[in-house]
Amino acid sequence: MKRIVGIIAAVAAVALATACQDGGSTPATSGASVPSSATVTAPGTVQSPAPQQSPGATQPAGDGAPATAGNGRCVDLKSAVVTAALGRLGSGVGGDGYYADSGTDAAVGSCPALLWVLAGTPHGTASSPWHVMLFNHAGYLGTATKKSTSYTQVVGSSDRSVQVQYRWLAGQDASCCPSGGPVTVTLTLGADDHTVTPDRDFPAEVTDPSSAGTPPVCPVTKSVLLQALHGTDIESRLAQPVELEDRIDCSGDWAMAHSGTHNNTVNRAQVLFHYVAAEGGWKPVNLGSALHCTEIGVPADVADKICH
Repeated sequence: MKRIVGIIAAVAAVALATACQDGGSTPATSGASVPSSATVTAPGTVQSPAPQQSPGATQPAGDGAPATAGNGRCVDLKSAVVTAALGRLGSGVGGDGYYADSGTDAAVGSCPALLWVLAGTPHGTASSPWHVMLFNHAGYLGTATKKSTSYTQVVGSSDRSVQVQYRWLAGQDASCCPSGGPVTVTLTLGADDHTVTPDRDFPAEVTDPSSAGTPPVCPVTKSVLLQALHGTDIESRLAQPVELEDRIDCSGDWAMAHSGTHNNTVNRAQVLFHYVAAEGGWKPVNLGSALHCTEIGVPADVADKICH
């Protein structure tokens, strides 16, 4: 499964179909009646009826195949049902919608009762938001959590359950490398084929990121960024010899340095760096006197902090 790669989005609890949660903790009532619409029952959550589904959210499942089926698979990531469900997630980082990254991998004829799709952020980074969307054979039930979460992946599934793994930033973690967790929550479809119940509370660090402690600090020095520049096209475009000012603005896995000195304002330029674990660390992205960061892939919340 592909892991989430941004911005961290936290949740207060789980909600399926309704996407209805609050920040409080209300114990589920034993023996409570189960609404006919899709709901989630979990420690510390309240059941709520599902909103009306948008056109295309469900469709007849011909020949016994789920509504999500297509091309011989139980879940076709480009099916009308999945596409409609993605449209209900709203905007992600940068205002873009979500895309279907992966989903239940089974052939029609052996489809589980509970189906899943992992929705990701286009051009996302390690900490970009993800949603786990859940479906029964009739159509879309909702998301595992009301709000998107980072560092989330589906690690297993059976006929009536899906296992979702959560991680989070702790202490001085860089956004690329969460050390919190992992914690796996198993979501199980009830006998009514609508109610989904987690086997445990979601980690407080996921539902309330402020509980994780000190915000992460971008762990990079001037010498590290100078080494990252060495031999690159961006280095060749800077005044030689290349000098970086002591101040480096950081947020998550992005860093903004300034070339030149305070007395050399003519050749002073912003140099944007991005931490890319798959490529061995910090990489220069672009330079300029006034970079439009969001246009080159920097999440809006990060751009507000480091792009001036």
